[in-house]
Amino acid sequence: MKTKTLKFAFFISSALFVFTSIAAQTGYTEIYPNYRVEISNERLDVNQYNSKFKGSMLDYTETRHDGTQIQVKSYQKNSNFEVYERPAHPAIHTVYKEFYADGRLKQKGVLLPYQVKIGKWIRCDNRGNCSITDHENRPDTYGYNKILQYLESEGIYHKTGGTTWKCTFWYTPASYTWGVRIDKNGKQYKMLNFDSRGEREIREYDLTEYTNKVPVYKSFNQ
Repeated sequence: MKTKTLKFAFFISSALFVFTSIAAQTGYTEIYPNYRVEISNERLDVNQYNSKFKGSMLDYTETRHDGTQIQVKSYQKNSNFEVYERPAHPAIHTVYKEFYADGRLKQKGVLLPYQVKIGKWIRCDNRGNCSITDHENRPDTYGYNKILQYLESEGIYHKTGGTTWKCTFWYTPASYTWGVRIDKNGKQYKMLNFDSRGEREIREYDLTEYTNKVPVYKSFNQ
């Protein structure tokens, strides 16, 4: 596997990846370059999906006028609902929501793109008591927004050209490592490793020479 080391494109100071929990309030998760997701308590009108069940299963998808795809799932009647909101291309993040059977919120936050929790997440118990957990790096670390900014500089993220890019993200706390596996037009292309403390340079792995699918490095642990 060919590798090369790249210089950081941004100035970064050493810091730790942190998780903090605060009393419930309205928060926001920022996704580079200009996405802002409100993280607050809300309620789902579950009655609107009663006719959408097929047997005991619900898997309903609709697209809003702005291109956002909404997928609503429930694995049996009178059970929890999962909602996936996927903004229109070129965004790659997903807003995930889980609701109790009566429509009260259980949890809500942002996934990048489907695997890694980023930013602020709200979680509520079945009595309506809510708290917000912050999955964000401190401002002086190499976090997910700086990775997205780097991918944009490489022509991979937030582009509307003819090339189809697919990115898979993971974070391994034991080694302070972010990873991104990149497919180009349906074929494996490269893998990138980023040190969230900013102490190591970016590592790039060329995957184009492999005919077999190369698995992602480590796992989707957070």
